[in-house]
Amino acid sequence: MRLPIGIQDFVNLRQDGYVYVDKTMYFTDFLQGGMFFLSRPRRFGKSLLLSTLQAIYQGRKDLFTDLWLFSQHDFKTRPVIRLDFSQLDYRVRPLEQALLERFQDIAEQHGLELEADSPKRAFELLIFELAKIDRVVVLIDEYDKPITDTLFQKEQRDQHQAILKGLYGVLKPMNAQIFQVFLTGVSKIGKLSLFSDLNNLQDISLNEKYAVLCGYTKENIETYFMGHLNKIAEKFAVTMPELWVAIQHWYNGYSWDAKHRVYCPFSFLLFLENQEFRSFWYETGTPTFLLEMIRQAQFDPMRFDSIALDEMSISSTNVENLEAVSLMFQTGYLTIQEKTANLQGTRYQLAYPNEEVRQAFSKGLLDQYAQYNIHVRGSFSLELQDALLVLDWTEFFAITNRIFAAIPYEIFPRREMYMHSLMHLMLISTGFKTQSQVQTSLGRIDTITETQSHYIIFEFKIDGTPQAALTQIEQSQYANGLQGKPVIGVGVIFDLTSKSIVSWEAKIL
Repeated sequence: MRLPIGIQDFVNLRQDGYVYVDKTMYFTDFLQGGMFFLSRPRRFGKSLLLSTLQAIYQGRKDLFTDLWLFSQHDFKTRPVIRLDFSQLDYRVRPLEQALLERFQDIAEQHGLELEADSPKRAFELLIFELAKIDRVVVLIDEYDKPITDTLFQKEQRDQHQAILKGLYGVLKPMNAQIFQVFLTGVSKIGKLSLFSDLNNLQDISLNEKYAVLCGYTKENIETYFMGHLNKIAEKFAVTMPELWVAIQHWYNGYSWDAKHRVYCPFSFLLFLENQEFRSFWYETGTPTFLLEMIRQAQFDPMRFDSIALDEMSISSTNVENLEAVSLMFQTGYLTIQEKTANLQGTRYQLAYPNEEVRQAFSKGLLDQYAQYNIHVRGSFSLELQDALLVLDWTEFFAITNRIFAAIPYEIFPRREMYMHSLMHLMLISTGFKTQSQVQTSLGRIDTITETQSHYIIFEFKIDGTPQAALTQIEQSQYANGLQGKPVIGVGVIFDLTSKSIVSWEAKIL
């Protein structure tokens, strides 16, 4: 069967012979009615989820013949209002006008005429008229897009927020006419204010029961895509277990309950199609504003490998006071690694979900920190990679100093952490596994990088000598536990005045 790359319409997907990973066993509660909200990152199948619900309520049982739901549901038809904000052209005309025309189009499809001069009134009339047939189903995709698209255009953003609040405010008073509401979005920006009147809205975003509703599990992949994986294993001349290790490292890891982990469907399908490991998901949209927020806040990027957040921070973001870490989680650049619940509340430990996101986001941060064009950074990354492979330290530090020297004076804080952070990002950009601030029983390793042939332990200082830094590596026994490859220790001295690395020394440990 054909790979459903970018196919978000359930009817087309089923009729045209694309693979459909069956998630209908999770629909049982939805089909009893009620109001639901689900937040997931882009490209995770939210639109396909709503399209599938729409087909169910349209009575398209013929499309479900080999799916779980086929024998579990009566496929009773109900009138459906489907609103997808990603399809509204509010960027070139007022949001009110775009919404009003959309509601009028839906009305015409049902043989109705709406006498309304505002989207709120049109929404009310549409629900009221359709409810004469049966209680209505309302499906809203990308509920937050008019706000997130105008985050830094306050006047237009506030205007959009007021329009949406009025629109969503229609839902509660018309509860008798509505059977089900299902809203999806990427972030929770403005959620509390937009839905303040919807006290019966169930936010299932972090509900363990729906942790794998969007995204592919390993079991899904083994059921639907093993033929493709066998061809890739043959291409790379590796065993299936070896291939699984690489696939999980690159694309698995997203979690919303710290128990179940899924693959981003978009990335995984493009991996199958292209048969190469690449940052497919990240390439579809670079979060420039998020990268700039992190740089301006002088946030330590090394913390993204493990950072704590409480329940309130992870669940909502105030549009007037944006927090980079909350946004990174909600938009998919961080995910839940651990969850701890006690009498004091719930604590989440976040980290990058996988190598695809970690490497691509780190490269984006390096571009932002160093103010480089991506193509310039790309050449530096390859040069650094080549130097590390042959342990050419003269070349390696000449390249890093060229990067430091090119950073504009006004954005370069004279702090050791900033230089260490840049080194961390540069090493990640090489594609080699890199960890920083690694705790051991005798101390904390600044950075470990693993190439095909060596482990490299870096100790960074802003004073002293490279020899003293190497002594610290040896006395703290940082090389203990690193097995199977030679270990190289590298002592490095930064000079904050000249913003450069002034001396280094490397030795086999």
